[in-house]
Amino acid sequence: MWRTSLLRRLIVSLVVGTASRIPCAVVVAIVDLYLSGHGYGGLTREYVTWSAASVHLSIGDMIVLGTVLLVAALTWRLQTLFR
Repeated sequence: MWRTSLLRRLIVSLVVGTASRIPCAVVVAIVDLYLSGHGYGGLTREYVTWSAASVHLSIGDMIVLGTVLLVAALTWRLQTLFR
């Protein structure tokens, strides 16, 4: 019983966290279009580079990644509160 509950929480958290990237990516794209259209630097320029691991992240990538992790963690936590 306990393992089933843990597995269910894990699956739900991963699905909800992964699904949150789509609206977040749309918002980042709209903000990037606004900023670059007004002459400011965009959110999609490379900001973090770690060549040894082939990691190249922009501010927009970090926002989306942070949102996915935050939503997954909140979903995990909220499932214990509302059982």
